[in-house]
Amino acid sequence: PALRSPALSWLYNNNPFYVISAMLMLFAVRSAYGELQIGYINSWGMMGVLAAYTALLSAIGVVIVRRGKVWEDARSIFVTVLLLFLAVSVSADDLFVSFDSPLAGVSLLFCGYVFCAVVTEFVLHGSRIRLSAWYRLPLHLLLALFYVAPWWCSPDLHPRSVDELEWAIFLFPLAAALLLLLLWPAARKGPALVAENGTPWGWPMFPWTAFAVIAAAVGLRTFALCMTFGPSGTIWIPVINKGLEISFDTMWGPYFLVPPVFSVLVLLLEGSIATGNRKLQQRLLWLAPILLLLLAIPVSDAPVSRGFLLRIVSTVGAPLWLSVGLLIAFYSLASLRRVSGAFAGLLLAVTLLSVVGPETTNLRTLTSPQPWPMVAVGMVLLVAGVRRRSSQLTTLACVGLSLALWLVLPATSLRDWQNMISLHVLGTAIVAISLAFKDEFSHVLRWLGAGLLPVAALAMLTTEVPPAFQFGYVVAIVLVCYTIAIRWKIRAYLYAFLTLVSL
Repeated sequence: PALRSPALSWLYNNNPFYVISAMLMLFAVRSAYGELQIGYINSWGMMGVLAAYTALLSAIGVVIVRRGKVWEDARSIFVTVLLLFLAVSVSADDLFVSFDSPLAGVSLLFCGYVFCAVVTEFVLHGSRIRLSAWYRLPLHLLLALFYVAPWWCSPDLHPRSVDELEWAIFLFPLAAALLLLLLWPAARKGPALVAENGTPWGWPMFPWTAFAVIAAAVGLRTFALCMTFGPSGTIWIPVINKGLEISFDTMWGPYFLVPPVFSVLVLLLEGSIATGNRKLQQRLLWLAPILLLLLAIPVSDAPVSRGFLLRIVSTVGAPLWLSVGLLIAFYSLASLRRVSGAFAGLLLAVTLLSVVGPETTNLRTLTSPQPWPMVAVGMVLLVAGVRRRSSQLTTLACVGLSLALWLVLPATSLRDWQNMISLHVLGTAIVAISLAFKDEFSHVLRWLGAGLLPVAALAMLTTEVPPAFQFGYVVAIVLVCYTIAIRWKIRAYLYAFLTLVSL
């Protein structure tokens, strides 16, 4: 054993041959049926072969656990079995496409789920694995969803218009996301819920590895449903000198994955809070906008994909806009759970709504800046700054509110004074904050405010306004500098006063 090479050691402790065997089985099935078009595949035979192999592999896993306690091999087997559940459900799609009898469709649905449920319980009981109901119920519901989805999307069992069928398919990732959120209580309970589970695996490897596989399978199943049941376009297209090839122009887009990814992020957040993993919490705060916003941007401009995207935009709003809403929900949850930095992320997410609207699908379709998100963020920052006696937060709030005012003024009778009014409001706020607060940043603001007053006076002298107004304005600035310098004994304003007098 001491002379065993690293590669042999890896093979010994993490036997990959079960996975290789499953891949070879899937390849064999693909070779036998893959050249046939939809409607001509013997799906009963294909599904039966996959189901028989899945049952055999499950039995092998139970035997090696009960007889040899080889848990490393068993883990590979059980993960592979979950993936084979997906393959069995996908193999049934062609039957749901061709069924014209609701009873036959329900029978297949029932048999498919019962098979997955029986194999799952056989593995759990046979291996003496204890799995809490907080995990067990979502597991069975997710397995059932893999068979309910093609039954629900079948155009023969549920006659619908093209638009209705596309929406029916789109419901699958939404339903999967909701079912994944049923794991929320289990994530909050943390490692204590899986203590003494009958395996050598601890939390989170047990049982979250299984749900990670299922979450990945949800993404694959979403794409498969669009390929099989998507009413627009065609799966098989003729190619010169090549016969028929698969067309990937379907209604599917990366934004289909946004709801399940959101659910996974929530579960990871709760798990990190339950275990006090602050490093993971911070990584999730950074990862959430990257995943949710990037997935929401369409990558294909093909006719079918583009057509369904436009239908979503006109009906419920652009995926990018909806993803910003989910991002706000994620940061709100993190803020309520007192995750450090979540409140700042929440404010930034709300600010995104100033340029991301219901029709924003990508960076080229950003909207003109809207004031109301800035007003909301500015008011929250203002309250937080006053309560915390923070000149930095208060100044940031005033910057946001001044920018919102600048956006609002063009729609009023004061549009010609847009720049002047906004700058004066911001300058007045800076001077007031520098006097009201006593923290370190307020000292910087005092010099900034004192420097702005002479600049404002010089700008007024170059502005085309009546001389009397210019004179009154400059005198007012001089008096303000003198009053602050004497009343608050601030040297910066004394220098500003002397500068103005020397002019």
